[in-house]
Amino acid sequence: MAGELASEGKHILFRPFDERFLLHQRLEAPILSPRASACYTPVQDLESKQMLMNFLDTNDYATQYERFTASIQYTLAFGMRILTGKEWQLTTSHQCMENIQAAAKPGAWIVDALPFLNNLPAPFTPWKKTAKQWYKMWDDLHMANMKGALQRDGWNWAKDFAASKEAQEMTDEELAWDVGVLCDGGVETTQKMLYVFTLACLAYPEWLPTARKELEDVVGTDRLPDFTDIDNLPFIQAIVEETFRWRHITPIGVPHASTKDDYYKGYFIPKDSTIIPLFTAMRNDTSAFDSPAVFRPERWIGKTQSNNYGYGRRVCPGRFIARNSMAIAVARLLWAFDIKSKDGRVLLVSEDMFTDEIVSGPKPFDVVFEPRSRKHRQVIEAEFQGAEKDTAKMMDRIREMQVAAGLTQRF
Repeated sequence: MAGELASEGKHILFRPFDERFLLHQRLEAPILSPRASACYTPVQDLESKQMLMNFLDTNDYATQYERFTASIQYTLAFGMRILTGKEWQLTTSHQCMENIQAAAKPGAWIVDALPFLNNLPAPFTPWKKTAKQWYKMWDDLHMANMKGALQRDGWNWAKDFAASKEAQEMTDEELAWDVGVLCDGGVETTQKMLYVFTLACLAYPEWLPTARKELEDVVGTDRLPDFTDIDNLPFIQAIVEETFRWRHITPIGVPHASTKDDYYKGYFIPKDSTIIPLFTAMRNDTSAFDSPAVFRPERWIGKTQSNNYGYGRRVCPGRFIARNSMAIAVARLLWAFDIKSKDGRVLLVSEDMFTDEIVSGPKPFDVVFEPRSRKHRQVIEAEFQGAEKDTAKMMDRIREMQVAAGLTQRF
């Protein structure tokens, strides 16, 4: 339903691993490499400062986290900022993401289990009409975003893709879908991880003083944490890792199919079997994690990073951007605000507090973002006022940073 019908084979997540998949992977790789991702900090810097400014006047974390993550992705992909969270591009994307999550839900569509049913006449295949409507909405969005991006000033992913040699072997629609899917995926996932982080602040506040002391020792109170500080903030990095582990945003991963007959621990797995990685079981493995239900950042001090982004050839290509976005957001939120429940009580977390979607997150909860002092408020305001907000200049700065890093430019 999701791969062949609702996205008509254009969504890279559902493409079979073949030569066409590798072509699209080669198209995306240069702008998602570790070196390229390290050059996107000007956008992440601005959008995190905008987020802090907005939290001075609101506790609506859902809107602010979505705006933060969406504006990073839309700026990089299409050269346009998301300022309000009500832009038609974002609201349409939100509906498309709901549609594809419904399409990809295991067991929801009989055609996934019995593909031959697609050959039946239209009256017996109502899912085809639904899929066609969902596809058109998403295709229209991707094509409109691509067209707008090519007309804007400054560098962006869409222009980079269009100038690539791989583009010569693709249709305009395929290019638009590739950049559009990268944009959509980054919005949906990072904002859910920030929900999880915020929930952890309310449920396990005992680690907050340690984080604050580290920030005060390394950063002080006269400025915001920046990217040059991250390597000197091991506890902040541990918070990010524990957020990834504590509540995985894709608890059952993304279902895939085996490409050949295989065996695992004596079990025979026939070709084309559906394989579901159960990440929720991995995070609850008591042989790997002591008291896995507890949010405990210190478990990551001195240890390697968690594997939150999948495995092997299907590993998430945007993981380096996501990790940088999370690191700066977590550092600055903890530096700037006391994040607490409305009544000051510790929140008790249960499984029914999380959605059962493919990309899962906490259901809505109440939280207060209170500036830690008048001085903290003044620093937030001053640093936001001094930030570069011209999108074209910011994107051209990113291009300059990539050249300085020795990256080959396609556009």
